[in-house]
Amino acid sequence: MRWNFHGLIIEGKTNDASLEASWRRSFGSRPLSTAEPNLIYHLDIVEEVVPPPAGEPQFRQEQLIEYYLKDEMVVAHFPRYGRLELDLSNGRTNGRIIRAALDIYGVLEDIIAIGLSPHLRRRNMFLIHAFAAAYEGHAALLVGGVGAGKTTTGMSLLNAGWQLLSNDSPILTPDGDVLSYPGVLAAYNDTFGRFPATTHLETAAPEKKGRAKITIEAEAVWPNIWLDAAPASAIFFPRIESRTDHEVELLYPPDALRRLMPHAIEQWDREMIGRHLLLLRTLVEKTPAYMLRLGPDVLAIPDVIGNWVIG
Repeated sequence: MRWNFHGLIIEGKTNDASLEASWRRSFGSRPLSTAEPNLIYHLDIVEEVVPPPAGEPQFRQEQLIEYYLKDEMVVAHFPRYGRLELDLSNGRTNGRIIRAALDIYGVLEDIIAIGLSPHLRRRNMFLIHAFAAAYEGHAALLVGGVGAGKTTTGMSLLNAGWQLLSNDSPILTPDGDVLSYPGVLAAYNDTFGRFPATTHLETAAPEKKGRAKITIEAEAVWPNIWLDAAPASAIFFPRIESRTDHEVELLYPPDALRRLMPHAIEQWDREMIGRHLLLLRTLVEKTPAYMLRLGPDVLAIPDVIGNWVIG
């Protein structure tokens, strides 16, 4: 499996047909390639979680992931799922994960991104945890944590005719462009039910009782929805509030930078922190950022923020 990532050829290898099918589905928006790869990612399924290296990790993120560093070699260990071994000097990632990683929403996508992002950074392609959509060739970044309203806001934009750059991990470049990063579109069934184009999906999984997470290929709902790249024109930090309408509030660049950093910087990667901070600082100095305080009318969001993006 080889995909063209904006001129960078990434090859994926695996020993498991189910993992390959999931990988191909997630990366379906990227063009295939027959060129020689620049990065090789080998990810296999194993029976048991591979243990971490000896000694204490240099960095730990709660109980989710641990990093062990030695020169240009990095081990990312997931106590529940397995581990990745990244050879940063040669552009290779080798991973072994258990099958449970395929069964829980978002885990495989996160593991793939974690194994790619350090390699991409060294090639001036910086991932950020955000939803990115574009209107008339102008990109908007929607940045926020779980429950902030990021996906709902993004869905409202797609429903209004905006194009999709990424539902979770757009790529930022030093020249201010937002590049697409693939992935399936994921939301709760009742979120899909709030928009005319996707209301049929609210009952698409009858075997799941109550509120259920659904994943779809965005292009299955909106043909030609994907856009390859666009200049960053606005950054929004959505937040669901108890209010009757939506409100947009301009943020000063230092405040925007402070809010961006937890969604972009990986503290273990000390070699790249300086370049990463410079990119983010340049972004907020050139791109206006706003708090987006959300009311209940999701269909009105595009009209509220559209002028801030193209104005």
